[in-house]
Amino acid sequence: MAAFRFIAWVLVAMAVALLGADGVSSLESGEPVMRTTEQIMALLGVDGGSIATNSPGGVSQALNTVLGLPFWAPIGLVGVVLALVFRPID
Repeated sequence: MAAFRFIAWVLVAMAVALLGADGVSSLESGEPVMRTTEQIMALLGVDGGSIATNSPGGVSQALNTVLGLPFWAPIGLVGVVLALVFRPID
């Protein structure tokens, strides 16, 4: 259980760091900057757009939605859910 709590807090910390990076980029450019999940996956060498287009109907729409979100949102959501599920019970 402790390992899952650690992973949850690492994911939350990554989400906060990614949100901060978007904030700094926005301040530098003078306009809002949001790196989408698809852009971050492309930096890592994964073509998320082709995965979404080659998926069956409903899955394709869901993947396109997730790929359009800022990357900190899905990472942070998974981290918060894991932190709530694996919290210590008194």
